[in-house]
Amino acid sequence: MSSLTKIPSGVQYFFDEEVKLRRFVERRAMEIFKGWSYDEIILPIFDYHDLFARGMGEEKAGHTYRFVDRDGALLALRPELTSLVARTVATRFIKRERPVRLCYSGEVFRYDDPTQRAIREFHQLGCEHIGESGIVSDIEILLVVAEVLKRLGLDDFRIALSHVDFFNGVADYLKLNAAERNNLRELIDRRNSLALDEFLGRIAPEIDPARRRDFANLIQIAGKEEALDRATEILKNERSRAAVEHLADIYSTLKSLGLEENFDINLGDAGGLEYYTGLTFKVYVPDWGVEIGSGGRYDNLIANFGNPEPAIGFSFSLDGLVGALTVKQGIENLNGDEPAENIAVGNDLTDAFRDAIEQRKNQKKVNIRVR
Repeated sequence: MSSLTKIPSGVQYFFDEEVKLRRFVERRAMEIFKGWSYDEIILPIFDYHDLFARGMGEEKAGHTYRFVDRDGALLALRPELTSLVARTVATRFIKRERPVRLCYSGEVFRYDDPTQRAIREFHQLGCEHIGESGIVSDIEILLVVAEVLKRLGLDDFRIALSHVDFFNGVADYLKLNAAERNNLRELIDRRNSLALDEFLGRIAPEIDPARRRDFANLIQIAGKEEALDRATEILKNERSRAAVEHLADIYSTLKSLGLEENFDINLGDAGGLEYYTGLTFKVYVPDWGVEIGSGGRYDNLIANFGNPEPAIGFSFSLDGLVGALTVKQGIENLNGDEPAENIAVGNDLTDAFRDAIEQRKNQKKVNIRVR
């Protein structure tokens, strides 16, 4: 097949209404970020591979597109944007008043899957809130996410809340080694209650079987106050209970703001634990089968580039937002594109283009046509 017609695996082309819709979604999201005092940052398309290894970890950084520059340095196309923001804040914003609020929009590149249909170029929209710990910044970030979804018309969104110390507290209580922690994490992520019960029976036979079964069933629960109440009844270690109490405080505030229908508690999500340090969340929209955004607290990341600082952030998948919107409303007219003023160009070029200039002064869309 000719290289002129063949598209490299994992990349995408967009045109016509697809482009208009993507730009509409991007503009709307960035306007909302600005409304919450997040300043846009423009980040390099590539940087040193070591930067991403520091931020994401060596394993995940292994999925980057890497190349060597003329000086022999190993570079990589950016696989995510948070590490770049973290390095910037740690090295260039040292004296800036905290908290620092930054937002971004841009492409990232990851080689995650060798299959031909796997997407390897993604567009992310997101915010990072750095320099403030505690529940206030946690709730602020969740409200920014909620406003974007509501302003786009995705009112039936669901945000599943979890906390990494639910898992960490259990792992500490059971005195698990690294391999056992990984096994426990995988079983929780897969929501495999039967296998989890068997695993706990092997590594902690001294625990009452009824308590083991209760904990194994807990990871199946995704709900609201009832999920928090059940977790409080079952969990005994202080670290896990503190995590559940933090989630309860967040949910209570969201409920008082009238957002309880859009938020759920999901203790069966142990993903990304090495990166996150507190609240985590994933964003879903009914009728769109995959998550369209995620985020959480990552208080240890900034220390990889400078002084330690608390931080929380999130990112949306632009593909996910556009896909969910298209399923819900169709692609036509979502961008509010105005009709063009047709201007016919005949023998008198000056009059025709003077008319076009006047229309543009009034911010009208014009379409030049030759008679």
